[in-house]
Amino acid sequence: MDFKALLDQHSEQMRRMQSQIDGLVAINSTLQARLDAQAESQAQEVNELKEKCGVLESRCDSLERSIQVLKKDVSWTYTAPDIPRSHWIEQGHDEEYAGNMEENIGSIRRNVKRIRNGEDLSSCLDYEDESTILHDDALLPHFKELADAIQLSNGIRYICIDNIELHPSAICILFPAMEGKVITVDMRHVIFPGPDAVKCYEIIAASIRRNHALEDLTWVCNQIPSDGHADLLIESLIVNRAIKDIRLENCFNQGGVNGCRALTSLMTCGRPFQKLDFSHNGLSGIDDVAAALATNPQLDRLVIEDNNLDDRDAELIAEALKQNTNLQVLHLGANSITSAGLETIRTAIYNPSSLNTLESCNHTCLVDYVEGNDYGMTPRQRRNRKLYKLLSTRHLDGSNARHLNAELGEDEYTIKLVPKVLHCIKRYSSDQTADSPTPLSITYELIKSWMMPELFEYHCNYDGN
Repeated sequence: MDFKALLDQHSEQMRRMQSQIDGLVAINSTLQARLDAQAESQAQEVNELKEKCGVLESRCDSLERSIQVLKKDVSWTYTAPDIPRSHWIEQGHDEEYAGNMEENIGSIRRNVKRIRNGEDLSSCLDYEDESTILHDDALLPHFKELADAIQLSNGIRYICIDNIELHPSAICILFPAMEGKVITVDMRHVIFPGPDAVKCYEIIAASIRRNHALEDLTWVCNQIPSDGHADLLIESLIVNRAIKDIRLENCFNQGGVNGCRALTSLMTCGRPFQKLDFSHNGLSGIDDVAAALATNPQLDRLVIEDNNLDDRDAELIAEALKQNTNLQVLHLGANSITSAGLETIRTAIYNPSSLNTLESCNHTCLVDYVEGNDYGMTPRQRRNRKLYKLLSTRHLDGSNARHLNAELGEDEYTIKLVPKVLHCIKRYSSDQTADSPTPLSITYELIKSWMMPELFEYHCNYDGN
């Protein structure tokens, strides 16, 4: 008996010790959770501070460049030397090219004076519909005058650089001056010399990272040589959190440079974007893009027009839209999607097979050439309109009661839903189309044919109990 008492006492001590251990483990888990939360909060604060420091460093660099310009511009005059017409002829160009260059240099001079006078620009080095302006060191002093004017400006809304060859020496002059100054950079038909292409991309990418004023980058018909060049550009766009709109059009060749890979990187980076435009890039086979779209990225508008997309791509898009509640607009024009492919996407937006399938449809995204989500309505209003349309369609052959019995069942739990369904008919009707039947007609149909005796019996039994 004494031995048994000793064992019981020992067991009780073990139980108490285990209870204490469990308590300490719980306390330790709580403390660890707090520590992890604090570490995560501190890491976020550190990242925010790093971002702010980057912006401040960029501003300091910009101010330093402005000071250097001001030191030599106490009484400013345009000092870049004139380039005689004969210079271009000696370089092997024809008379037409020489005449264009005289006009183009005059345009730079006028733009510099406008910027110095506090005016904004609608273009800058925009040589659309002209012969491509090839690099020449004689142009560098004029680029320096333009860069100095930009540097001293209070900010420029838009700069367009079109149909010109940019050497690293020109990029090193122009792009640092844009940092913290230019909101939209629009680059089209720009040529980067083959041997210097990597260096050109490195300079531009570094400048994009530092340009805290840049919100919109357009990159059209500038053929990206390799995935490595694309990575430099895409990474800089991701790092600069000020950028909201990106247009990379006709600059990827799916045979060598993967535009789908670049678009997927932007969509999965966790950054909120207002618009991504990847038109005319040969993006056929968009499995990764569709998978990224299904993760519901913070993206308002996606433009993938003229990309040879087919019906299989349409199926992938349709499945992605079922999971996405953020995308507001999707542009699919000028692809190879047939009416069958468009119908697949339409079903993702409006599938009247049942109340459940309709509820799970996409009520957010407007897709061109696909009906279902109307303009000027919230997702909830679109959902209400679709539900009312479904009830209206069934009302035409008096089948609402039959469908509701099949979808909701006929037990006592369904009886409790009857008043709520009747109430919803009125609520959904507030967003109905003009040609829809009145809610009173649908309500009358249900009162006449759907579970009214069961509802009356249920309430009688409920009141009697």
